[in-house]
Amino acid sequence: MEFRQEYRVQLLISQMYFCSHRSILFGSVAMAGYTAANNILGFLYASINSVTQACMSFTSQNYGVGKWKRMDRVLVDCLILSTTIALILGGGAYLFGPELLKIYTDDPQVISCGMEILLYTTVTYFLCGLMDLFPGSLRGMGKSIVPMILSVIGTVGTRIVWIFGIFPRFRSLKILFISYPVSWIITIILQVICFIFVRRIVYAPLKKREAAI
Repeated sequence: MEFRQEYRVQLLISQMYFCSHRSILFGSVAMAGYTAANNILGFLYASINSVTQACMSFTSQNYGVGKWKRMDRVLVDCLILSTTIALILGGGAYLFGPELLKIYTDDPQVISCGMEILLYTTVTYFLCGLMDLFPGSLRGMGKSIVPMILSVIGTVGTRIVWIFGIFPRFRSLKILFISYPVSWIITIILQVICFIFVRRIVYAPLKKREAAI
């Protein structure tokens, strides 16, 4: 568990490093806006991560007793719950963004930059929740290595390619932070494909055990 938590922290640090490093190119105002917006994003992460941890916990419990149908139900319920929470909190964070950003700064230019960043991070944050739930479910089944590798490739890898490949051609905060939802979508696709294959392998003996009872 400590290894997985450490990996998650390092992954988040890597993601924030690349985007914050490029934010410096737009000056101190953009960097301040990014810092303020990222503080708000941290509250969203805490909310969504709690659902991911619940998914992993309940999946592992049902996996231990061979209740594969409940494992599917846990994932579906968590997908609905995570999406609902992210849309409400993410939409609310953007809707009340100016007021929330004023907690950290009273500079109108910084708030304007922060709002532009929030548009591409908080409103689409439900994608991050979906991205985390599939590997969370797989970890509950005892399969953590491949989802971890896919998360690194999908999030950090995509953003590195985006920042050094696409961003230099279209230098703007919009293009820089669109890398967030783009990387989440790519990672979701990778994780869903992985989940389908691993699910077949893991569920096969559980179904046989249930049929033999």
